[in-house]
Formats: sequence, structure tokens, C-alpha cells
Amino acid sequence: MLILKEKKKSKLILRNDALEKRRLFASSGMLQKNSSIIVSKILNSELFNNSKHVALYIPIKNEVDITPILRVHGKTFYLPACVNNKLEFRMYDNTLELKKGLFNIPESTLAAINPNILDLIYIPALLANNMCYRLGYGKGFYDRFFVENNLKAKKIIVIQSAFIDDGFVQDSFDIRCDGVISEN
Repeated sequence: MLILKEKKKSKLILRNDALEKRRLFASSGMLQKNSSIIVSKILNSELFNNSKHVALYIPIKNEVDITPILRVHGKTFYLPACVNNKLEFRMYDNTLELKKGLFNIPESTLAAINPNILDLIYIPALLANNMCYRLGYGKGFYDRFFVENNLKAKKIIVIQSAFIDDGFVQDSFDIRCDGVISEN
């Protein structure tokens, strides 16, 4: 039990440290610069260009901003929404205003979609490791979603390279993603 408490405490410390470091990156202009590089890499990637149904996120708490991707034509985009303690995805429509959902995260007001149509999911993280595991805010929304849905979609963590850290150990319930994209 002591080991579990230390592990959780260390994840809590890692989360707090990452949030503070992200704040510093944002105030220095590095977040904006790195976000632009990451968007460019995504737009030029074969994976993105071969995908029609793409899920991404609206950034909060100084996450990498990939929202310029929403202006790309020829793709259908989806945003996450948290409903009844579960993650679902809804189609993004640039003619409709987003509403603040759980944790004040902007969400689409459209109905949930069948996640099996997704080709590609871009996922935010506080930290990622080189084995393609992510450390999120600790609520497990994405991990539970991936367990509950047998998806063909590729799961890509979007993060600045300074936040790729093998200093955290994934738990047995953490889901491995298919890749990590950063500015490097």
C-alpha cells in the first residue's frame, strides 16, 4: 500500500511540475512556437493526410494548440466531450458555437458519434514517455474510452519534447498509444 501511495504521490508531483513548466513555456512564447511546428508536422504527415475522420482537442491549461488543423478542408473533425463520467466524441461544426463542458473544456453541442468511424485521434498530455504512454490529469477519461472501444484509430500523443519524460511509470490500466508527436 505504501508503494501505491508513493507512486500516486509521485504522479501528483509530476503533474504539478508539468503544469508549472507549461505555464513557463507559455509565458516565454515557446508554447506558441512549438505548437506551430507541431501543427506543421501534423499537416505534412502521411498519417494525417491518409485519415478522413480525425479527433483532436481544444487546448486548456497551456496544452499544445493544434486547433489550426480545424481549418483543413476534406476532413471531418471530432472533439471530445465528457458525459456521465465518460468520454465521447462529437462532430465539430465551425458554424456552431462550442459550449463549456466538464472542467470548462469547450465541447461540440452535436450528438455523440460511433467512435469506430475515427481514423486518427490526437491526445493531449501533461507528460509522455518513450514507450508511448501518457500522463494526463488523472481522471482516466481517455484510457477508459480506449478500453471500452475497440478502435482501429491510431492514437497519437501531442506534446512538447520537453515533456517527454521516462521518469514516470505507467500503471497497469494505462493504455499505450501508437505514437508521440512533438516539435523535434
